[in-house]
Amino acid sequence: PAAGGFGGAPAGGFGGAMVGGFGGPTVGGFGPAPGGFGGQPPMKKMRTATGPVVPGTKEYLVAQVKSYQSSGEEQKGLWGQYADLYLGGIRDPAKHDAGTLQEFCVNHHLPPPPSDWGSVAAPLMPDPSKEPLVQKIKAYMKVSPEHREAWQSFIGPTRDPARHDSAKLLEFITTYSVQ
Repeated sequence: PAAGGFGGAPAGGFGGAMVGGFGGPTVGGFGPAPGGFGGQPPMKKMRTATGPVVPGTKEYLVAQVKSYQSSGEEQKGLWGQYADLYLGGIRDPAKHDAGTLQEFCVNHHLPPPPSDWGSVAAPLMPDPSKEPLVQKIKAYMKVSPEHREAWQSFIGPTRDPARHDSAKLLEFITTYSVQ
């Protein structure tokens, strides 16, 4: 690709022209008017996941873009730039139509989402011994930027201690002598 391009596009390009666009009234030509129609905020849809997403559906394309974003900072940044430039700054893939998502996926050669994307795991029983470990790590991270960086380099992209099991938390606490 030419210098500065994305996905084989010429310099400054994103690998294809935007077909269509986003709907809705605009304010000063800069995207959808705030608050939706009639001054009321749009209703949020309840998330429901019933199993793996089906290829060819909007849900599949949303999962494909979200999976791509979660694969790295460069991919997340590419989607963000594309959304800012062509989609009025609306970065949530679920807020765009299937055609818009399909165009991004094709032009940037996105891989399919993982086969288990969208399925819901059975809720885990809460571990009463976990909460003190979570609080201990959170307190440790607040002490200094170095402590926060130690946790982040140890744990990877999922930085919230509450989203890890007790064994991983204990491993960090032991390795870094967290008091």
